[in-house]
Amino acid sequence: MIGRFIRVLEGSPRIVISIFHPAIGGEPVKGIDLYAPCQAEAAKLLTEMGVALDNLNIASVTTNGALAPKTEGFPVVLLSPGFGVERDMYLGVISKLVSKNYVVITISAPHESVFTVFPDGSYLKQAPEMAELASSDYTSWRRLLHNRVQSIHAVMDHLKMLTRSDTGLAGLFDLDKIAVMGHSLGGAATLEAAKQDHRIKAAVLLDPSFHLIRREDVQSSVPVLLLRQEASAYREMAASMNETIAYDYIDGQRYAFNALNNAHFYQVKGAQHMSFSDIPLHYNDHHAVPVHTVTAEAATAFMEAVFCKGEAGRNFALRPGETVVPINAEGEPVGT
Repeated sequence: MIGRFIRVLEGSPRIVISIFHPAIGGEPVKGIDLYAPCQAEAAKLLTEMGVALDNLNIASVTTNGALAPKTEGFPVVLLSPGFGVERDMYLGVISKLVSKNYVVITISAPHESVFTVFPDGSYLKQAPEMAELASSDYTSWRRLLHNRVQSIHAVMDHLKMLTRSDTGLAGLFDLDKIAVMGHSLGGAATLEAAKQDHRIKAAVLLDPSFHLIRREDVQSSVPVLLLRQEASAYREMAASMNETIAYDYIDGQRYAFNALNNAHFYQVKGAQHMSFSDIPLHYNDHHAVPVHTVTAEAATAFMEAVFCKGEAGRNFALRPGETVVPINAEGEPVGT
């Protein structure tokens, strides 16, 4: 079973986090109830967007269940969502990670995501300037990237305090085994946070915004697993998006490939950019289901290599197959 706690980190901005954990028993929660106490507001907005509310029931989440017993706490994955995506709209991946005995902490992006609900009933819709943000406005995008990185740092700083001051969370986290996972803008943010914070032991990037990453002209040894959509090379990206952004993206991907000396680059066959989230499932597009499966399997294999096998990820390699294919700096498949 999957249990869920909600906590708020007070500051400017306030950050709300969901803590998904292995649990025993509890009361089942419908997908729309993840947005309590503002189910009505969330349901109205999602329905206006064409989402059938039953499609939110992606995983079996419970409340009031007992923590699954574990002697030393569970490895932790901090998850930063894609731009505009509500933090808990990754249940397809989250549920599979929790079933493998990981705790997943999702981090809100108030004003930026489609909506944010706080436990006290505060309900924030996406700010108008976010909805109108041009893809070419790199200055604003990098400001958002900075804010995301700061949010990850804030959660990292609060983890130890939460385990000491919150009896409901006592013993839940293994603070020696912390990884970050991020999608799109959140992927770029997790990479930057991992490069800056030695407490983060590994980073899993889900089709990250490589055109926004920082370039320090120094190599980084943080263990990184990249999982890209199938359209991972320039010619494929330029066919479906702004050519300048596609070029900048590949240039950033090429930089990361050379600057990260402990990174492993793959594409996921059949994956589109939003496939790593639950969004396709909300619209009855189930191609994302196998993408979620391979994402969780690849991520847990990678984190196990980093956390448990003393390899620091350097000797890690996914077995190439029909679904996961290694790529080079240009995003082109290799070894197939």
